[in-house]
Amino acid sequence: MDLFLAICQGLGLALAIGIGGALVALFVAAMASLEAGMDPDGTDFSFISETWFLAILFALVVLGLVSRGRAALRYPLLILLSTTGALAFAASLAEEGETAWPGLIVGALATAVAAMIAADILEGAISRAKGSDKEGADAAVNTLVIGFSFGGILLAALSLFVPPVSLVAAFLLLALALGRRRKAGEKYEGLRILR
Repeated sequence: MDLFLAICQGLGLALAIGIGGALVALFVAAMASLEAGMDPDGTDFSFISETWFLAILFALVVLGLVSRGRAALRYPLLILLSTTGALAFAASLAEEGETAWPGLIVGALATAVAAMIAADILEGAISRAKGSDKEGADAAVNTLVIGFSFGGILLAALSLFVPPVSLVAAFLLLALALGRRRKAGEKYEGLRILR
């Protein structure tokens, strides 16, 4: 794998962790421990495939499930996810013998942006569902969270074996974010007209 593919793989893994959360980070680490699509052994990031690191990520998954909906833990979880995305990106570069520190920066940013877009979509779904019955709203939110998790795992798997897929995912996320921003701007413009 050359530098371009390593960058694509790292980007895809970081975006996937941002979209799907800690479960995707656990999936990526498990794939690294199986040497499936990623083999960080012999690099400074070989700990990603270690059992203790997998246990930490599993605890992060549990923490994410327990703390869902608690605003106080939103930013600490975002920082932890960004850290795991950064490590995944850097490990992809290090595996190819490339300088890894740029992957730490770009990976953290990509994960944070993807996580914020996913959270924005989830919050929008929650606010729309509040008008309906409580049971239906909870079911819709749970379905969306599961969808994000499996979507993140799918993107991570594709990024491990078909790295350029990450460029398509990055473009789609950017288009989605810009579309949501444009719609929000139109909504507020409409409210200003009503004054």
